[in-house]
Amino acid sequence: MVDLTTHLGIPFSWTGHLDDPLYPLIDAGYDHHVARSLEELRPFLEDPDATGPMYVYHVYEGVHLKSEKDQIHRSGLSIDLTMLWPGCLTREWTKTAGHSHTGARRSVIFGELVEVVNGQGVFVLQSLKNDRIEEILLVSATAGDWVMIPPGYEHVTLNTGQDVLALTFLHAQDIYLDYEGMARHRGAGLWIGPEGYRVNPSYADIGTIRQLSGRDLLKNPAPDMPLYQLVAQYPGRFQFLIDSTQPAPWA
Repeated sequence: MVDLTTHLGIPFSWTGHLDDPLYPLIDAGYDHHVARSLEELRPFLEDPDATGPMYVYHVYEGVHLKSEKDQIHRSGLSIDLTMLWPGCLTREWTKTAGHSHTGARRSVIFGELVEVVNGQGVFVLQSLKNDRIEEILLVSATAGDWVMIPPGYEHVTLNTGQDVLALTFLHAQDIYLDYEGMARHRGAGLWIGPEGYRVNPSYADIGTIRQLSGRDLLKNPAPDMPLYQLVAQYPGRFQFLIDSTQPAPWA
């Protein structure tokens, strides 16, 4: 078992079990668990016949302390925990399916804030217009880093390390995850693995590619306090994720 309590702010342990590896300890809870299988991920891969683990990653939606569940819900925010296994899917690093965010009625676009709890990874953020990628940001991050996903950007997360990549995703409750674009193109504009990156030819064009660190986008203002605890204590500081016209207070 790996105790995630200190860095996550919620008493969970990572057991390493393939089908449901998160074990809640005293007062820890979550609303829903989704195990993303390799079969589900095939439409998003460079090689649709890729080999890899049966379940590539797990998403625990609405993680919370049971004593704070109502308080978090009233904030209009939701916190999800994603656990991404290390390794490769043939030539690509293990990765998430990739999506963009809109409101539940798809009339509003939302950003998202990510904290790396354990491991190291790369986030592929891309701005898309009519099948043409205007910009790709390759954002590397490690434990303790925050990564800001701007409104309107599609994004994929890759585990580039040797350990499980644990991430907390903070976003508005009124959110819809749109996977259609990424599935249609077999992933993001770049396929990335140990050999480097390869351009995905299914896009009409790929514009600027910028390589950054998470701290280039948004420096963690409280490195000694997990994101969950900050949200529980200061939910007003994160209203920019609900109303995109408000600036992030740490930008």
